[in-house]
Amino acid sequence: MKIFSISLEFNPEVFYETIDSAIKNQQKGYVCVCDTSVLERTHREKDYRDIINGALINTCDGSSIALMAKMLYGGNPQVNNGPQIFDHYTKQNIKQLVLGNTEDIYNKVVEQLKTNGDWKGQMLHMPLPFAKVDEFDYKGIAEKINEVEPDIIWVSLGNPKQEIFASRITPYVNKGVLFGIGAALNFWCGDLKLPNPHIGPLKFIWLTRMFQDPKRQVKGNWRVLKVLPSIFYQEWKRKRINK
Repeated sequence: MKIFSISLEFNPEVFYETIDSAIKNQQKGYVCVCDTSVLERTHREKDYRDIINGALINTCDGSSIALMAKMLYGGNPQVNNGPQIFDHYTKQNIKQLVLGNTEDIYNKVVEQLKTNGDWKGQMLHMPLPFAKVDEFDYKGIAEKINEVEPDIIWVSLGNPKQEIFASRITPYVNKGVLFGIGAALNFWCGDLKLPNPHIGPLKFIWLTRMFQDPKRQVKGNWRVLKVLPSIFYQEWKRKRINK
């Protein structure tokens, strides 16, 4: 659905069906996993909002986003976060490529897959040079990706870099669904810990990450907290106008 000026899919079944269809038909496209930091940036940067809306499909990775959607439109909007999506596809017998992150994290992912009994030898890793998003050789990187012919490409660069990267490299790849996955691999393999506490539908992944990277997270979360009421109010007004 189009909500908060971006396209979001709150139904995991529809989300996975869309991606599976693209893989089956050897199509290409990118997927954005949208948390509140992504939502906040789309609110103030039109170019970034256009990138999010240019995706094959997007999913909601924020309990507060799902709660606001429910308050406005009812129903049962669901959160489908990065580690959940990664876990879903680790059980599939398809070729996958981890793009970015570190060799250490990739090795931990492989170890965990073997422990889980899900290692199929179908997941490779391609490191990326440390560079600004405008400095990547997208065509050259895509040529290496095309040699591998992956069905899924996990882009682990953090937002907004990974979404911009995915949108720019998509024209050069022959096939494959690219996921802007952020630190999901780190959470999934246990390098970072997912929090247990929650209140009602709200979870506190952001609180865990604040303790891990306080300088960056405090600044980012403050921007989010300042703008969320405005985002909610603007959507409420759109809803009333479109009645």
